Amino acid sequence: MVQALLQVLPRYPSVNYHIVNKNGTEDKNNGDENLPIAVTWGVFPGKEILQPTVVDPVSFHVWKDEAFALWQTHWGSLYPEGSESRRTITQIQNTYYLVNLVDNDFVRGNKLFSLIDEALEVLPLFGKKELPSPDEGLIMRLHPKPLLNGNSTHHTSVSC
Repeated sequence: MVQALLQVLPRYPSVNYHIVNKNGTEDKNNGDENLPIAVTWGVFPGKEILQPTVVDPVSFHVWKDEAFALWQTHWGSLYPEGSESRRTITQIQNTYYLVNLVDNDFVRGNKLFSLIDEALEVLPLFGKKELPSPDEGLIMRLHPKPLLNGNSTHHTSVSC
């Protein structure tokens, strides 16, 4: 799925992305490696523009370490060592990616759904005929943010 996303992402120049694996050996982004990106913001009469949520590469790497550690500390520890469930969780931890996508063009609407749909369409080009099985999986969570200045923003996390 990561290869499919990387194939499609150039068609979405307003989308910033950061994709990293557990060990950080595969670390791809299209932003400045030291500058944060605003994920949500708001404009209110008589106030400065508010940027309550930002994503920056340094924090993203800290989140990566925490996210991948949770697979073992919160999920893996529920199952006996050597069990099929424990092996599946370890395989997920070792092969999935943490992906952050931020669409910076709210005026044109949320393009993240279109981007993911296109990535799923090109997935067969990378040897996949269908969505990944649960043990190689795709987890996608959409976190709607409150309406800001009449516009809804979304933060999408995709694990592949």
